[in-house]
Amino acid sequence: LSPAPFSTMVPSILISVLQAATSLAAGLTAFRLWHTGLYRRYPILFSFMTFTAIYELSPEVLNVAHAAYFWVWVYSQPITWVLDILVVRELCRVILEKHPGLVTLGRWGMYGGVVVAAFLSFLSLLPHISSSMPARSRLIAYWIATGRGVTLALAIFLILMLFALSRYPVHLSRNVILNALLFTLVFLCDSLAAILRTIFDMRMNPWLAVAVQAAEVSCLLLWFFRLNPEGEHTQFSWIR
Repeated sequence: LSPAPFSTMVPSILISVLQAATSLAAGLTAFRLWHTGLYRRYPILFSFMTFTAIYELSPEVLNVAHAAYFWVWVYSQPITWVLDILVVRELCRVILEKHPGLVTLGRWGMYGGVVVAAFLSFLSLLPHISSSMPARSRLIAYWIATGRGVTLALAIFLILMLFALSRYPVHLSRNVILNALLFTLVFLCDSLAAILRTIFDMRMNPWLAVAVQAAEVSCLLLWFFRLNPEGEHTQFSWIR
């Protein structure tokens, strides 16, 4: 094999393997949540894992160059954004369950941040879109920009919430901390991929795509191995 085909073929194979691993890890985590009964406390997390397990199989089942895959991707993105927002809302509820007033404040702060971030992300993309672009390319660009705004805003919200909690002697369960940290990492990975495609007008390096996918698989595996009923009773105290 010549170096050029080898440098593109190997990452493509790795991404395909990692997508299958993502689906498997998400499916196992969903099963663990159901089997241990934790899905009652984290119903949105259970839905998120179930949807991820199904969605990540779409590139393996459908031809990515076919129109069917394009429309599956287009219609699945809004579902992904809604689940991302709802899962952070669920985390906010669990973290601040003893302070209902703060839950409402945090919830509306998150909604406002997501709307502003998505709008600014959309505006930043306009200079890169021309009327000569095909309709599908414009739609992909709009969707990527919106997703970038949503995930980046949610990651920043989680970081700020965890930082605020670290200023006070708040006791949280290990599961709550695990969910907050892993979702922050997942959202940052998704934001990085979108930023490279839009803000810097770059085609993502295939090896970087492999690294991002591998990071998401690692997060899902940590969820599967570390999220358990014992983690609900193991208290975690922030060091101020």
